[in-house]
Amino acid sequence: MGENLDHIRSYYEALNTGDADLVANHFTEAAVHYYTRLGPHHGHEIADNAAWGVEHLDGRWWLEHGIESGDEAVIEWTMTWRDPKSGEKRLNRGTEWFRLRDGKIAEVRAYHHGDRKNPQGDLLGFDHAGRGHTTLDRWRPPAGRE
Repeated sequence: MGENLDHIRSYYEALNTGDADLVANHFTEAAVHYYTRLGPHHGHEIADNAAWGVEHLDGRWWLEHGIESGDEAVIEWTMTWRDPKSGEKRLNRGTEWFRLRDGKIAEVRAYHHGDRKNPQGDLLGFDHAGRGHTTLDRWRPPAGRE
């Protein structure tokens, strides 16, 4: 794994702590995180959103696979979480494209799509479990939130 993917893996480990300052340390001051289902988040707002997800949704993020080239990297991710209304365990999948500057994340473009037929965003016909990707039967809340 290269330096950029090592930094992104460290970022994903920080996400799971719920510590917004630890997450924010992975980003440049002017970083932007784009989403397919939310407006963009800027700077520390990115970290605050992640901390909210841990606190209110039992959110956990998993880096499943990644590649890098120059100042860019792309990963496949899984997010496990709990629906705050029903308490039901949930899972989403997606991909993120990163641009790094001076060893920190400057931009994230997160792609996730789910609808009623496929709310998780699974790749239909793909053996997620067989490839070692996170699945609902391996779901667990963040440390200390059991």
